[in-house]
Amino acid sequence: MELYRTLGYVALGSYMRRLGEISQQASAQVYQMYGMDFEVKWFPVFLAVAQKEAETVSKIAECIGQSHVGVSLMVKEMVKVGFLESQKGLVDKRETTVRLTQKGDQMHARMKELLEDLEDTMNEVKNECETDVLRALMEYEQVILRKSLPERIKSRLKTRERNKVNITWLDPQNEIHRAGFKRINYEWIERYFKVEPLDMESLENPDKFYINKGGLVLLAEYQGNIVGTSALKPMTEDSMELSKMGVDSNAKGLGIGELLGQSIIDEAKKMGLKRLYLETNSRLLPALNLYQKLGFKTVKDFSSPYSRADVAMELFL
Repeated sequence: MELYRTLGYVALGSYMRRLGEISQQASAQVYQMYGMDFEVKWFPVFLAVAQKEAETVSKIAECIGQSHVGVSLMVKEMVKVGFLESQKGLVDKRETTVRLTQKGDQMHARMKELLEDLEDTMNEVKNECETDVLRALMEYEQVILRKSLPERIKSRLKTRERNKVNITWLDPQNEIHRAGFKRINYEWIERYFKVEPLDMESLENPDKFYINKGGLVLLAEYQGNIVGTSALKPMTEDSMELSKMGVDSNAKGLGIGELLGQSIIDEAKKMGLKRLYLETNSRLLPALNLYQKLGFKTVKDFSSPYSRADVAMELFL
């Protein structure tokens, strides 16, 4: 119990499971007190049918917020013990209609007595609580239905993992750097296009193609692996071409492309550049969206040494 107090909302799921187990045990004991041979799990399905809230398996599932499969199994169990009877729909044979049997009516009559006593009991419990527990739980349910817990924590996990990414300059003498630069770019080029002579020249000799000419190559490292690349190639005195932007397919979703793009823009500003230029392809929608997010604008007229390039963009720094 002390653990739940210490962890607070972090352990809310486990705490609610514990309360559920306590409630399940209490419900089983209460049914025994009233001489009712009845499974706790049947209660919402049975009551939905008994109170005519729903008459088909689909409607029952919708009414109580449980799966069609789960409701169907419970209906079969109650049919087997004689509380319910079911038949295929007259119009839609895929649907199952459910209603109480005579034995089910007798059980419902006994349950009405139990529910009267239970309502008085729960009001007594409610009055002893400082908070309207049921209202709070319903409010909590609506909040997490609007935006689930996994959805809420996803962005935090992405930020946490992204903070573990290290951006570094390519070291031409480091074989791991060279191999990562080649692997990632060959991978995406071959997936969508054909490798061209200019690709081979830049990927096999990044030091001669970029670095020795005054450009640079940035790499993203994550968990000991090279997971992203980008490069700048000089064009004019104050302008460079951004190329070979690629992210390892196993590292998607961490925002590495945006991190690399922003890092290379920052480096370009430090170098005193006025303009960055790039060429890409209209098929690469994630890349286009990334470049637009980074501030690049489309260039209408251009010529390219790459046959795959049908889009050009620029960013004035």
